[in-house]
Amino acid sequence: MVGKSSDLKIELSSTDVILYGHSSESSGKLLQGSVILSLSEPMKVRSITLNFLGKIKVAWSEGIGHHQHYHKQEKEIMEKKWQFVPILDQAHKKAFTLGPGEHKWDFELMLPGDLPQSLEAEGGQVVYRLKAVVERTAFMHNIIKKQPVEIIRCMLPSESELIQTLEIHNTWTEKMMYDIVLPSKVYARGHTIPITFHITPIATRLRVRSLMGSLKEYCTYTTSESSKTDTRIVKSLKQEHPFDDVEQDTVCWTKMIELDIPPMSSHMAFCDAENDMIRIRHKLKFVICLVNADGHLSELRCSVPIVIISSVVAQQTELTLPAYDQTWQSVLCVNPQDVPQQQQQVNDEEWWQGQDLSRVPSYQTAAQQAPVALSTSLPSYDQLIVGSPRHNTMFGQLSMSPAQ
Repeated sequence: MVGKSSDLKIELSSTDVILYGHSSESSGKLLQGSVILSLSEPMKVRSITLNFLGKIKVAWSEGIGHHQHYHKQEKEIMEKKWQFVPILDQAHKKAFTLGPGEHKWDFELMLPGDLPQSLEAEGGQVVYRLKAVVERTAFMHNIIKKQPVEIIRCMLPSESELIQTLEIHNTWTEKMMYDIVLPSKVYARGHTIPITFHITPIATRLRVRSLMGSLKEYCTYTTSESSKTDTRIVKSLKQEHPFDDVEQDTVCWTKMIELDIPPMSSHMAFCDAENDMIRIRHKLKFVICLVNADGHLSELRCSVPIVIISSVVAQQTELTLPAYDQTWQSVLCVNPQDVPQQQQQVNDEEWWQGQDLSRVPSYQTAAQQAPVALSTSLPSYDQLIVGSPRHNTMFGQLSMSPAQ
């Protein structure tokens, strides 16, 4: 608003542009809107333009004092310009007189499906915005209006395996069998992650001192010359003496803890994202602290990658998770002798060795695999029907060490 004689607005059919599916399969989206200039009296203008601009920016510093290095890079993703009032004389830009009332110019832009989603992180951002400029005659201030545009990427129904129950199952030799069950691999900002521990003790007089779940975030920022990864614990929850009220001769001990994800208004967590310069990922990490019969403490550690999305994406994809009373049905009973034991210290940062074990291959992919000889120790039909084929089972490796 300049004085009280003019008002410049950018009106969009929707300020959120939703792209469905991965960048390689999305069909894109049409951005539509209008630039509206309302005048209470005549005004001379040289030009009226609109500019759409998308940028990726990363910046961080390393070291201190004289050894400090600053890394920064900016990349233009896309740009489009509109000229609404024709300029007949490019050299002199003769002024046009616009009369009182409302002046409206419609525009549209086809946004490609491979655009990176909008994001705001500590070391980088992806931003899109529209900027309208009414260029006036000499000695008069131009009228400028900016309008942010949010690019949101949503999952397709074909990615429904991401919201199936996820389970980590393994055995600690001569100590216990355990299952850690999650109702999904995908969670929205501001929601709660219910984590269910099922522990079957093998050793006598074994007790669980504590259960802990934590959400860890990995943000990698990249320029043409350097790269940096920031890690942080977004949220952590510890349950002390979780089974003290359970009869020690109970076959299986069960406890659920709920880990809250910070909401969209908080900068304590970001959504998963990936583009040429910014990559954001998350893992859930678990620690089971045990008290042995001799009083010695030991810990079991494991982790699993998960996906954090915005609450807007959750609403658009109608993300629904299985009810808690359904998740227990995915627990798979495994004979301890059938589970390979891992006794050495492992790097829990890459325990899955680059494989996304939670994703089930498509029928076409599975059909192309080489045939495998049948085992001579296959279970009977009666044994098979107790399992649930609708759920994924993950075998997490162990990192076992005395508690510090």
